[in-house]
Amino acid sequence: MINAAIVGIGRWGQYLVNSVQGQSEHIKFTAGVTRTKSKAEDFCIKNSIDLRESFDDLLTDPKIDAVILATPHTQHEDQIVAAAKAGKHIFTEKPFTLDIAGAKRSVKACHKANVVLALGHNRRFMKNTEALKQLLDRGDLGTLLHIDGNQSSDLNVAVGAWRDSREESPAGGMTSLGVHALDCMIHLVGKIEAIDAYSERRAINFDIDDTTAALLRFKNGMTGTLVTLAATARIWHIRVAGSKGWAEMKDHKSLTVCKSDQTPETFLFNDTPYPHLESLTGELDEFAAAVSGFGKFRISTEEMIHNVEVLCGLINSAKVGKRMFFD
Repeated sequence: MINAAIVGIGRWGQYLVNSVQGQSEHIKFTAGVTRTKSKAEDFCIKNSIDLRESFDDLLTDPKIDAVILATPHTQHEDQIVAAAKAGKHIFTEKPFTLDIAGAKRSVKACHKANVVLALGHNRRFMKNTEALKQLLDRGDLGTLLHIDGNQSSDLNVAVGAWRDSREESPAGGMTSLGVHALDCMIHLVGKIEAIDAYSERRAINFDIDDTTAALLRFKNGMTGTLVTLAATARIWHIRVAGSKGWAEMKDHKSLTVCKSDQTPETFLFNDTPYPHLESLTGELDEFAAAVSGFGKFRISTEEMIHNVEVLCGLINSAKVGKRMFFD
């Protein structure tokens, strides 16, 4: 059992706590810090979390093994580096950072301090994602041709929150929504070598883009499309097409597979409600196991950096209207 501190106790920070507190045999939250203490006091009392005055209070406490960051995107780099220097293991919500240099600096600090670094792409821990990965690795779809993804939601509910600025949300919902689909694509079929992107504001009530689309080319020769809409009803969709058929996830609990000239067959894995608490439990338990020396976290630091590289390339492509390439 490791003792963790939650940093940022808003909506998502509370989801993370609720996914393991009093249930996990591997991790428990004992302390925390947040921007507005009054909004989190009742929650912390209910969950036996000692609400501290500052992030530094957590870093200087020898009883805390790890920090879990559910903070604004632009704060991740400095918080990761500071926590690593203090010898704390780190789990951070996505996106990892908003620039490549920051991603590399964060990884270097963790390697130097010999602490575990984990990233909250919880969709890798969904049972249908795991099943799709196994299907692709077995070659069931033949030669892979194309992958398309869409993660969208109505971010109008975020007006007045920290996500409602272009600084925190470049390319609109891509940084808080679409980056999940991007990570799934990298996880399922490999690295990306080029991207063309477009991003516009058409309907959202505050000044971020709400319509973002990208055309991708993967290093293995596949093509892909990635779409995020920030002013529509929720969409989660990943489809992979190959020479022997296609497979598709349209939610967090099912996988539909259609082999060539066959009727599509849908497999159900669970029926847990949004926001996929089972997958949040999985990622935090795996992080705690890695901290305790039992295995590795399934997202490598190389993939973390590549995800940021592609996200930044997408943002820049949309800004300047040119194709971006990656090594």
